[in-house]
Order: sequence, then structure tokens, then C-alpha cells
Amino acid sequence: MLDSNIWVDLLVFADPHVEPIRVALDSGTIAAVIRADCREELRRVLAYPQFAHFGVDIPAAMATVDRLTTAFAIPDGADTLAARLPRCRDTDDQKFIELAHFAQAACLVSKDKAVLKLKGRLRRQSGVDIMLPQAFAAWLAARLEAAAQAHADPR
Repeated sequence: MLDSNIWVDLLVFADPHVEPIRVALDSGTIAAVIRADCREELRRVLAYPQFAHFGVDIPAAMATVDRLTTAFAIPDGADTLAARLPRCRDTDDQKFIELAHFAQAACLVSKDKAVLKLKGRLRRQSGVDIMLPQAFAAWLAARLEAAAQAHADPR
């Protein structure tokens, strides 16, 4: 699961730290989820004036997001459970914590300091690891290597 700043790195900056994420998304190695309010936040962020000089084609960027993600809706009655999740200091980022939890994501990739501070608490409560892009790339490489070894040596 990716938060908005990771999507911006993918869609606007072509940040080399997120290139393994792009490759994994494009190949179907990982599956990303998004919910409507997270998608809308990303659309708004891409329209910020500071990104204007990058010439972002917002409809094309959002089409890419739609192609690479699966829409996920928080289940009915989840408000009570969501209230028990670790609270992010930045209330705008709480939706990413909730989505990662309810979608049972293995990871939430973020560079946001407020989100990263919840790393231990979210892992204990939901089993979701919050990771920087570089840590996610290493985690993914290790999992792919282990899977390749298991496939090559099926003892």
C-alpha cells in the first residue's frame, strides 16, 4: 500500500528510490490498494501549484493509478474498529493507516514522518509494516529471493 507522497514520487519525480516499486507494480509482483478518499487526495496533490512546472497530466496520472491499484472500501461498521487503531498526528494521513489495516496490507510505504512514527504500534496491532521506499525495496527483494529459492529447490 502506498501513501500519496510515494505516488507523487512515482508519477511526478521518477525518484530512483521508488523504481523497484514501479517495476513491481508494472509486473504485477505486488498489488496495491487504494480507497476513494486516498485517490482524491492524490488527485488534489498532483494539482498543487508546486507541481505545475512538471507538466503532470493529471488524468493520465490518475489512469495509471487506477490501472495499478485495486479499489478498496472500508467495511460497513468499521468505525468502531478504526477508532482503536493508532492515531496519526496528521489527521489527513489517518486514512492510510485505516486502509492498510482493513485491506490487510503487508506494508504501508511512506516517507511521512507522522506515519513512520506509528511503525511499531501498527505492526503490533495489525501486522502491517510501515516502511520507507528503500526498506520496502530490500524487503521485497528478500521475499522474491526466498520465493525463487523455494521454487528452485522444492524439497
